[in-house]
Amino acid sequence: MSESSDARPGSQANEPSQPRGRYRFQAGRPLDPDAGVHPEMAAGQDAAPFGVGIPNSPQELMAMQENKPERPEKPERQQSAKVQEVLDLIDKLNTSAGEAQQIALSLVRHLENFHDEVVQEMKDDPEAKHSQLISWSIDADRLYRARMLLESVDLE
Repeated sequence: MSESSDARPGSQANEPSQPRGRYRFQAGRPLDPDAGVHPEMAAGQDAAPFGVGIPNSPQELMAMQENKPERPEKPERQQSAKVQEVLDLIDKLNTSAGEAQQIALSLVRHLENFHDEVVQEMKDDPEAKHSQLISWSIDADRLYRARMLLESVDLE
């Protein structure tokens, strides 16, 4: 901490003259915002003056969070004509829950097999990127888990 150990409680000598974004306290005294911070992140390293945009109280922090700008929505993926045709057909069929489960399982198995084949091809390819192999493997594992969960649903 930046305060000396011989400072008396209530002493104003070691405290800054203006608020520095201190809203954490221990034993009634503000904590040093630079305590435990990596040197590159310390107050003296910022180009902007320290404390700009840092709330001085929990109430100010909550007010900042309430006034955050709206985030743009993710754009929806456009469905191909084939996908729309299959979805329309499924809607028209009036399938039971068990039949819908079988359709879903078939689609998940199809995706899982595709991912497994890509992973196997990448394992056999010495020029394949390791990061891509990991990504495809993780997705294959997710599809496997999704299939296992879907198979465990008892609809009878």
